[in-house]
Amino acid sequence: MARRPSDALIALHVPRDTDLPIATGTVRLMDDPDGSTSVWVNGVPSSSMRADPSVLDFEYMRHFAAAIASWGPPPRMLALHVGAGVCTMARHLSHAYPDSRHIAVDIDASLPELARAWWDLPRSPQLRVRSQDGLAAVAERHDDSLDLILRDAFAGDATPTSLADDAWWAHARRALRPGGLVVANVKTAPGLATHRPDALAARSVFSSVVAVGEGAVLKGRRRGNAVLVAGEGLDVDALRRYAASAPLPTSVSPDWPR
Repeated sequence: MARRPSDALIALHVPRDTDLPIATGTVRLMDDPDGSTSVWVNGVPSSSMRADPSVLDFEYMRHFAAAIASWGPPPRMLALHVGAGVCTMARHLSHAYPDSRHIAVDIDASLPELARAWWDLPRSPQLRVRSQDGLAAVAERHDDSLDLILRDAFAGDATPTSLADDAWWAHARRALRPGGLVVANVKTAPGLATHRPDALAARSVFSSVVAVGEGAVLKGRRRGNAVLVAGEGLDVDALRRYAASAPLPTSVSPDWPR
């Protein structure tokens, strides 16, 4: 397949539309007509890569970025990414907040290393990437040691229970500095109940939790992703203004799931 100029820095010599082995299964790269390269892990769309770090292709990632902007990161923010994947969000936030620092962990030992070879990820100390279980990543943090936690970890199309229960959320709260924030990607679908204990666990330790997502998804009428945003200092009105101007119909719910 001919390479597009916009893809020149993205996995130039990696075959497309071919399953490549990683520690937890397979990864496949697929070039899209809009100039992005989609990353599929074990047959599920996981992320997107493109040359411009300011552009996010996945809707839930744009929700992540909007929530963080509405929160207002502190100078020299330290963020922990649980579920590194190919580090799309870490790369985006490093670009948006040049003084920030990022630790990206993934249970798959090989995928983050491939990502280093595939595109222009920031180097240490701005971005440190390592293989680690997502529960251990927060449980082993010292108290008040992080400003931001991003959770985007899946086994297939569901968040592992160990990353969505009371214990994980309690560790996340303990590891955050005062005024810190957690943003978490949650898969939901009609008849799927796994998102409910996840949201309830977040509310058991955080006094302020909102969900961002397409209205039909938040109402349980359609399959999709919701983003849980937990922590003090979030400007919910600013997040609602983002939602009102988003390309797809987007809602902010303070009591999801009802």
